Amino acid sequence: MSRINNSFRLTGNLGTDPEVRYNPNNGKPIASFPIFSDSSYRNRDTGEKVEQGDWFDMTVYYEGLVDVIQKYTRKGSQIQVRGHMRKRVWESKDRKDDNGKSIKESRIEFVVTEIMLLGRPKDDTNAPEAGTTYTAPEGAGIPDDDIPY
Repeated sequence: MSRINNSFRLTGNLGTDPEVRYNPNNGKPIASFPIFSDSSYRNRDTGEKVEQGDWFDMTVYYEGLVDVIQKYTRKGSQIQVRGHMRKRVWESKDRKDDNGKSIKESRIEFVVTEIMLLGRPKDDTNAPEAGTTYTAPEGAGIPDDDIPY
C-alpha cells in the first residue's frame, strides 16, 4: 500500500509580525504567525466572481527557519510556506465537564518546513532576493516532547 503524504503549500501575506517564544522544555525558539490567503470562485447561479479569503496560523519549530522569519518578514510580507499538518489534543486547564473532568481540546497546527520569500522590503537592501527558499533539513520533525502544551 502506498503512503499518503500529509502536506500543504500556501501563499499569502503575514497578518502580524511573527511572534517568537521559547520552548520551556528545551529553550528552542518557536515562531508563529497568521497568513491570509485569498481565493475566488464563480457562483454557479449568477456567474459572478466571488472573492474570499481565510486566515491560517503557522508554526515554525526549526531554529534556522525561525531565524529567517524573524530577520526577513513582518506584517504584510508575502511568502509561500510548505509543511505538514498535525492535530494537537490536550486536556483543558480551564474547562470542565459536568462531572468536573477536564474537557479535551484540539486544534490543527500548520507546521512550516519550507519558506519562500516572495517580496523584498524596500528599506532592507541586505534582504535576500525574492524567490529565495529556505528549507528545514530532512527529518527535522518535532518530537512530541518539544511541544510546550
